[in-house]
Amino acid sequence: MATLQDERIQELKKVLTAFEKNGIQYCLLRNYEFFFGKELIESLDTVIAEKDMQKADTLLRDFGFSKRTQQFSLKHKAYFKLINLEKISFDIQVGGVHWNDMVYLDETMLQRRVKKSFFYIPSDSDTFVMLLTHSMLGKRFFKEKYQQLMKLILEESLDRRWTERELTRIFSKTSARKLLIAVKNNQFEHIPVYRLVLLFMLKKPLRLLIFAKLFFRWLKWKKLFTPAPLISIIGPDGAGKSTMVSSLKEMLIKSGRNVSIIYAGRGRGQILPIRKLGNRYKSSEKKRDRHKTPNIFKRKMLYTLAAPIFTADLFLRYVIKMFPKRMGKNIVITDRYCTDILLMKYVNYSFKKMLFSLFPRPTMTIFLSNTPEMLHQRRPEETIEELKRQLDLFKKIPADIQVKTENIKADNTRVAEEVLKLLMISWD
Repeated sequence: MATLQDERIQELKKVLTAFEKNGIQYCLLRNYEFFFGKELIESLDTVIAEKDMQKADTLLRDFGFSKRTQQFSLKHKAYFKLINLEKISFDIQVGGVHWNDMVYLDETMLQRRVKKSFFYIPSDSDTFVMLLTHSMLGKRFFKEKYQQLMKLILEESLDRRWTERELTRIFSKTSARKLLIAVKNNQFEHIPVYRLVLLFMLKKPLRLLIFAKLFFRWLKWKKLFTPAPLISIIGPDGAGKSTMVSSLKEMLIKSGRNVSIIYAGRGRGQILPIRKLGNRYKSSEKKRDRHKTPNIFKRKMLYTLAAPIFTADLFLRYVIKMFPKRMGKNIVITDRYCTDILLMKYVNYSFKKMLFSLFPRPTMTIFLSNTPEMLHQRRPEETIEELKRQLDLFKKIPADIQVKTENIKADNTRVAEEVLKLLMISWD
């Protein structure tokens, strides 16, 4: 029986096989050992020829991969796919190997690539230059496995003349020779990493401009002043909102995200002292209705006056509870998110809609529903007529996902997958 690991590997293999079949020039840069029984790395660092990028984009989408929002580096493109809520992805560099949009191995490396099993990797000499430069520019340290691989290549297969020429082009002639000696003698700790990074930056003045532009894009990409996503789960009583909220929180935490659940409806969590007064009035109202016909006009006036007070309490909950959590980079999941404003009886719908519009729109709205009859079976205290009224009101709210709740496990998985996709595309 195939494991999830096998399934993910087979999916990656299909894409790489299709790349070759469609004439896409590419190579995997590093960390592809999982194809031979090692632990799976979720992202494949890949170089693709610039002329083939559009073709690769189409092919990846055909295989069900989604493209993430462009990051601060314009030369990097990221694609991902979820398999049983586990991510596989391609981190693609277009037209060569780059550090912060500055190329240090151009795409002529693809002419020297070699085939390893069913996929392509750089030549040994390109691998040596790539690992050495990547460790200094991108990592500022040398991983043990990279050290061992570079030393092995140096001893067995390195084109020393070509490599020294490439390192001279990237840094300087003196630095190239010293780097090769350091690798040969296993003296990685003696390599002046930060001095070489500065040398790389200053070698071409245009790189300073590229770096400055990238820095400002990085600030925007970091979303330092952007609230974390707000996920609103709405639906009539009995639709399964509480179950969905708990399940979604569990799945998002499992995926390494910070999550907070904040209730934003009637019944609990109020900040203004309105709960006891409201409960007392509702109890009195029910008693009066049993003995005489209610005065609808009077009731409309009273409920209309109460609506802004209830709205003010919900708004305080957003300002005091939700917004600080979002600014603290916590994903906030809400049960209802102020939709109880729209459910208020005896209040003009246009007025309720205006009050509801005062709240920031959620990043994603998930509408859970079922038939009034099924909802009544789950919540017999609510009449079928009332549940139908709720459904009609909820249908007027734009929803990103609509789920007719029938199979708890399948419904939760579907919603979690859609939410994770949203986060990976535009937030993570």
